[in-house]
Amino acid sequence: MNASPVRVVKVGGSLFTLPDLGPRLRGWLNRQVPARDVLLAGGGRWADAVREADARFGLGQQTSHALCVEALRVSARMLAALLPGCPLVVRLARLRAVLGAERQGRWVFCPHQFMTRWEPRNHPRPLPASWAATSDSISARLAEVLGAGELVLLKSCDPPAEWAAGDYVDPCFATAAANLACVRHVNLRAG
Repeated sequence: MNASPVRVVKVGGSLFTLPDLGPRLRGWLNRQVPARDVLLAGGGRWADAVREADARFGLGQQTSHALCVEALRVSARMLAALLPGCPLVVRLARLRAVLGAERQGRWVFCPHQFMTRWEPRNHPRPLPASWAATSDSISARLAEVLGAGELVLLKSCDPPAEWAAGDYVDPCFATAAANLACVRHVNLRAG
């Protein structure tokens, strides 16, 4: 029997305001076609706090980006705590090993090491250290690197008709997701 495809699921940071996020997310995952699910949490309020500090203190884009990537450690740990049975993986090499050994399963991935060490050294077009690249683009880059069959963006709203325009995804997302076979957008707050 062949292994299930890899699906990267980006859990939008705004969803962390849902009191039932854990059960709601488990229910959604259970309704999907079986896959090897890699969940990546967005920055949410932690990234918003960095945005406010940048506006107040003029931290600059590189410093702000680094702080937001650091904040993704917190949201990854929180997501793993909300999803018992979904182990937290912090290194890309370990994630690849787990995906190679398992036919199905779910893991929460913390992208800190991936973004600070692996991606800038190994990808021919690293994501910029700026507000133009958020966890949306990070999840797209991870999906590309893993050869995922699908990237799902779980958000708090429906996508606009032209989802690549406006604030629905970050400015780097279209380029980061260009090589992906399938990108799906889901309003988890609605369901």
